[in-house]
Amino acid sequence: MGFLNLLGISLFLSLLISTVARDFGDDSSCDSSEEHGGHGNHGPRSPRPPSRPPVPGGPDNANRPKCGQGWFTSYRPQGIWCLRVGIGKMDYNGAIAQCATFGGVLSGVQNDWERWLLAQEANRQTLAYNVQYSGMWLGAQRNSESNTFYWTDGHTVGTEGLRFGSGQPDNENTAGRGPQNCLQLIALSPGYWNNPGKFASWTTSSGLLDDYWCIVTEEPSQRINFQN
Repeated sequence: MGFLNLLGISLFLSLLISTVARDFGDDSSCDSSEEHGGHGNHGPRSPRPPSRPPVPGGPDNANRPKCGQGWFTSYRPQGIWCLRVGIGKMDYNGAIAQCATFGGVLSGVQNDWERWLLAQEANRQTLAYNVQYSGMWLGAQRNSESNTFYWTDGHTVGTEGLRFGSGQPDNENTAGRGPQNCLQLIALSPGYWNNPGKFASWTTSSGLLDDYWCIVTEEPSQRINFQN
């Protein structure tokens, strides 16, 4: 189900990645991301690579049911959730539409393990294109007149997955784009940690969230997105 749409390669790749997510035994969700040249204002403290969180539900074993080949299995309290990552190019609404073609919806993030998993898979898929910094569209929207968000996929619950980078969400309103009503999960590659360049002052870490403009597809010209 995954797909790759190569738009051009430079320091950061101009393409879009997305992840399909679905309920076990039933198509139900999907998730997407976009690569940036920077979000908001971040202070002068270098981030560090995240460590792997424990798998929910304890150690894996052969007796537990799993999603099909090519899908990641997340053992959520409310049931098994299947995730898959592919590549294309779209804004938030485009990601929703693309997910629908697979019978899925844009997915939220249930826990720390899912955040880590999606960031790692984003980096794995973009390694060949020298992409160092990417952001994945999530199934979430800002609550009206608030700095809080709610999940839209009908399956994700709670707030464990809502872990933001330092100073986020900031609802930055620049260039007449309006409020940042959508969420993206930030993925930072090994290449980024070795040579962050102009982003060295960032305080975010791979797998943390940032609010973003729903209508933006790629900005600057080098960009990446995720879609299920």
